[in-house]
Amino acid sequence: MNQECYGFIIFDPNSIRTRPLRIRKRTFYLIAFLLFSLMIFFCDYIQMRKQAFDINRVRQESQFQKSQIQFFTMRIEELEGKLSKLMNFDKKIRVIANLERHEEMVSFIGIGGMPPTDRHAKVKTE
Repeated sequence: MNQECYGFIIFDPNSIRTRPLRIRKRTFYLIAFLLFSLMIFFCDYIQMRKQAFDINRVRQESQFQKSQIQFFTMRIEELEGKLSKLMNFDKKIRVIANLERHEEMVSFIGIGGMPPTDRHAKVKTE
């Protein structure tokens, strides 16, 4: 056996005997490469599992937030309906009492934002 080899000594824990082990350098490098590749594979696998877990968590949060948006949209529609009824009731009372509106009380609704029809269409399509 004229090939270059690595020598190892294996100790038996139950006795004081030792065993010599000789491995060719080429075989040793192949085993080291395979172990290193296996370690990289498992590290990558663990990272992918963690990312999959994070993606599932984000999907669940997204679903929860979508349901909250739908709930708040319905709630806003209800409030807009009530506000419209109150404004009509206000008009009727002012006609009955023969009162005029003051400029300060004209607008209860904020300025800016999307028109109501655009807002409802955008929420329902998502």
